[in-house]
Amino acid sequence: MSHIEVIQPGMLSSVQDLGRHGHGHAGVPRSGAFDAIALRIGNRLLGNDESEAVIETTLIGGVYRFSVSSVVCLTGARAPDATVTLGDHSIVLPHDEPVEVPKNATIRLGRLRGGARAYLCVLGGILSPRILASRSALVSLPDAGLGTALRAGDQLPIQHGAPTFFEEPSASAHRPQCTIPCIQSPKVLRVVEGAHTARFNETQRNALGTSVFQVADQSNRAGVRLQASPVPGVLPERVPSEGTLPGYIQVPPSGDPIILGVDGPTTGGYPVIASVIEADLPVLAQCLPREAVRFEWISYEQAVQVLVTKNELVQAVKAIAPNPWGGATPDA
Repeated sequence: MSHIEVIQPGMLSSVQDLGRHGHGHAGVPRSGAFDAIALRIGNRLLGNDESEAVIETTLIGGVYRFSVSSVVCLTGARAPDATVTLGDHSIVLPHDEPVEVPKNATIRLGRLRGGARAYLCVLGGILSPRILASRSALVSLPDAGLGTALRAGDQLPIQHGAPTFFEEPSASAHRPQCTIPCIQSPKVLRVVEGAHTARFNETQRNALGTSVFQVADQSNRAGVRLQASPVPGVLPERVPSEGTLPGYIQVPPSGDPIILGVDGPTTGGYPVIASVIEADLPVLAQCLPREAVRFEWISYEQAVQVLVTKNELVQAVKAIAPNPWGGATPDA
């Protein structure tokens, strides 16, 4: 079987596609790539369907060996030490560019820079089994039967062979600017009113938009926890448990907001002061532990326009011919 062997899984690496939709009523989180823009762009550069499964890595990328020749594309956070090695020959694995990978070659993705998550996209996608119409692993609940984080020795099935045709667009047509992680500090997450915004007083709502928060070390795909600037004053009481979505900003009794992630619970009883817009979930995905973030209130109409614009940028990305093996910059 053609496969990628996991030599070292890095930190919480997993197989992800665009997620498991339509099962929230049964308590099944959406999952999928936290930075869905990076996944979509990597797949488009390879000529894959946007929804093909990839390897999502967190903070430290891992080591992977290919049993067959293939083509890969690395997107999301930068991995400046990433290499492709075969025997004594090693090349740098560039970012946002398809690269041929020969049979028995090993890809090493070191510590990530500029963001928390990188995506190793593969020609034809990772072909692990679909569960509830998705290959995504629910890594935050490993006992749920919906996949786990990668482990050393795992073999991820892929298709055999290199591509026979790629469209060769102009450089500007495929330049995936919207995959570059937000580098401003603090990072800005745009938000719209949430289910319980009216339960918070004006001072509390204003504080959400003017305070600078810090990403807590305990953050993960289920939720990004914030600290350093608790929402002030007497907080609304818990509400009856109701449906939730990724991006919802819950405020527990501590006042420290929790932003639900793609593996987050599908119901909750903490009041929701606001919601991070869909277009900014990739920015949330790239927030590093202890990084500063702040919120910016916008209207629903603005949120829709931002999402439309970002989707247009992604759809402008076209497949391009891969760098041939040996054609990338030699590893010094």
